Amino acid sequence: MDDHITEAEVTMTFLDGMDEVGIEEKRQAVLHFESSDGTAAFSLEAPQILIGRAKDVDLRIPDNYLSGKHARILIVHNFFHIEDLGSRNGTWVNGERVTFMRLAHMDVIRLGRTNLRFLQNDVIDGNYIHKLNLQTIQSLALAVEAKDPYTKGHSERVANISEHLASMMGLADADAKRVRIAGILHDIGKIGVPETLLLTKAGLNESEYELIKQHVVEGKHILLPLDFLSDIIPAVYHHHERFDGTGYPEGLVGEEIPLWARIVQVADTCDAMSIDRPYRAAFSKEYVIDELNRCSGSQFDPNITPTMIEILRN
Repeated sequence: MDDHITEAEVTMTFLDGMDEVGIEEKRQAVLHFESSDGTAAFSLEAPQILIGRAKDVDLRIPDNYLSGKHARILIVHNFFHIEDLGSRNGTWVNGERVTFMRLAHMDVIRLGRTNLRFLQNDVIDGNYIHKLNLQTIQSLALAVEAKDPYTKGHSERVANISEHLASMMGLADADAKRVRIAGILHDIGKIGVPETLLLTKAGLNESEYELIKQHVVEGKHILLPLDFLSDIIPAVYHHHERFDGTGYPEGLVGEEIPLWARIVQVADTCDAMSIDRPYRAAFSKEYVIDELNRCSGSQFDPNITPTMIEILRN
């Protein structure tokens, strides 16, 4: 028997014995500075804070020695960093000129002739992980819409409709908010679909349609590593199932289809019919209502379509 243990085996042993390490909660922080009105504090809550004299900065400092956009503070996970934006007179931390560095409690930042002190307290931002997750979700959805300008805003609208539907159907507020996230992410798998197919004005042949149908599988694979979205995956994966069992990817029938998927499907189809596409103009509200009635019980859950029609009419 070989008693030799390789470095890789030792590493694996240590990793197996370690507790899982998650992202730490972020402590709240402010920039404290002197102004003409006395001292002031600027809260650092957004993922990115622009500092300078330009109109579009978050923190405007009336200092003639500042360039337009002087620096920015970034929150990377639970740490704060400052980055110089190529300003003419530099960004200084504790007397040293920096281009990018992590901030520590009580660091003094000098911009032009203005001194700011970075203060990080012991109060935990309890919503940090939640906000971080939502920012990740929004970035994923925007990446899809960047491929297809015709669907700009589609994910957000489907999210709004889905949440409204869920609430009107009596789902708990927490569940309705999760259905909203499913609406945002329902088409995330299209990030792997060629733009030529998304933007075509001609009909799709059978092989092209099969490729389009794979976006629900791709969406599932994209979301699987994200544990906080595990309850969202069935809605994303099954939102093209049909109530009569003729949909995809698995041909589920009726209530075999997850409820959240049935809700997102109705919201998705209604919004898709209501916007211009490369191959047709948007349909009228009355046409959409007629289609909901016609396809109730075949494509759509007949318990959901009346609620969707009520939303459209109101």
